[in-house]
Amino acid sequence: MTTVLTIVIVYFIAMFAIGYWANRRVKSSKDFLVAGQTLGFFVMAIASFSSIQSGFGMIGHTANTNDWGVQALVAAAILVPLAFALAWFLLGTRLYKIAQKHDVHSIPDIIRIRYTSRSAHFAMSIAIFVGSVAYMTSQITAMGVIMALIFDISLAAGAFIGAGVVAAYTIAGGMLAAIWTDLIQGLLMIAMSLIAFFVAINTVGGWSNMLDTIAGSDVSFLQIDGSQSMGWIFGFVYLAILGGAAQPQLATKFLMLRDAAELRWGALVAAVGYSVTVLFALGIGLSVRALTIEGRAPAFDDYDSTTTWFLDNMTSTTFAGFALAGLLAAIMSSASSFITIGASSITRDLMGSLGKVLRRELLWYRLASAFVVACSLLFALYLTQVVFLLGAIGWAAFASAIFAPVVLGIFWQRATGLATTVAVTFGILGNLALTILTREEIISVPDYMQDGATIIAASVVLFVAVSLAYPSRRDRDRFFTSYEPVPATPARAAEPVAATADH
Repeated sequence: MTTVLTIVIVYFIAMFAIGYWANRRVKSSKDFLVAGQTLGFFVMAIASFSSIQSGFGMIGHTANTNDWGVQALVAAAILVPLAFALAWFLLGTRLYKIAQKHDVHSIPDIIRIRYTSRSAHFAMSIAIFVGSVAYMTSQITAMGVIMALIFDISLAAGAFIGAGVVAAYTIAGGMLAAIWTDLIQGLLMIAMSLIAFFVAINTVGGWSNMLDTIAGSDVSFLQIDGSQSMGWIFGFVYLAILGGAAQPQLATKFLMLRDAAELRWGALVAAVGYSVTVLFALGIGLSVRALTIEGRAPAFDDYDSTTTWFLDNMTSTTFAGFALAGLLAAIMSSASSFITIGASSITRDLMGSLGKVLRRELLWYRLASAFVVACSLLFALYLTQVVFLLGAIGWAAFASAIFAPVVLGIFWQRATGLATTVAVTFGILGNLALTILTREEIISVPDYMQDGATIIAASVVLFVAVSLAYPSRRDRDRFFTSYEPVPATPARAAEPVAATADH
């Protein structure tokens, strides 16, 4: 246990050191929210995949692989790298140009530049905050599980410690700290996943023996049309790919690049990095299933315990410490981004949509960051959803709120602010309502439908329909000026509040 503690404490010290370094360099809102727009492609690419491959990804995908089989990886892991290509090729250049020509630091800022609607700006600010808190809740829940295992404490105490660590370095250094800790965390996740894969399959006598053991018990576990319907699986693929491209922790990275040339290889690096980390879920998820069949592992009532059980019972203390540090890296890499994104949404973005101008911005950003962490910690301790479900709520809410207004809006000149308001509102409320109603068994969704994918599709249809039914000449004109420089005059600061109602 001493070895595990030493490794994790060294990891924490490294994160604090980066936070201290970043704090000394953060001098403005640009530094705090978009890392001073200084990123090169490698740092940006590694930070992008590590913020996507979060706690619910590493722990949740492993749990679902143990529960569903290879379907879990096809649905929510193996095809996700396509989201990086989609984001890079659809969003990269355009978002970079907008960021270079306008004062843009966030997704709601993009809405402000693209549309004339104050309500659209307001709705997106609220959506980003709700999604950030939902996603952060899953990360804090996951941190609680890992910290409880490391320090032999309660889950609540573990959640407090984990949240305190990530809050400290993020509040100190903002997105600058988040990006550079993401780089270290991403590289650690890659190394840990590679080693974990080989360690896991060796516990059951190798890859072939593991597959033979599983197939001898239930061959459908290794088939793509196994436990879940194919309609549901394709829905999850749709959710993973389109949702991945619309995640703000990925999209905002394009606002941080120092040069458009950095876009060239980023998608490949991010996709390869993410794909390697999928080996973690593949190796441990399948090996634990084989161990259960052999009677060497329990039949899990709570599949979220798959990862921690394996590390605690089937590996050496040195590797367990290394792997737990890697899992904390996966969790904290997403958490730090969402703290900053959520803080921006309720300060710069929300206040801007209401016509308010913040003074002492850095102070308010740091206070708002603490508020985001506090809200997430409260939900993590009192909301009894599992890690994967909480992550899915945040993922689907972001995807349904962001994909159409941003991904379609920066290409389609007929997109409108009114349609954005409708789509964003429906995306957030629809996801929350459907999650609650299905969980309480008030309604049931057919087996062939995936909840999040259904809401995303409906949100896109609503966005297109409202844009066509209620066209806006002002929003159409805004499309052509979105990529034009904004004059460096006091009027620029007033731009967020000068918009009128939807037309």
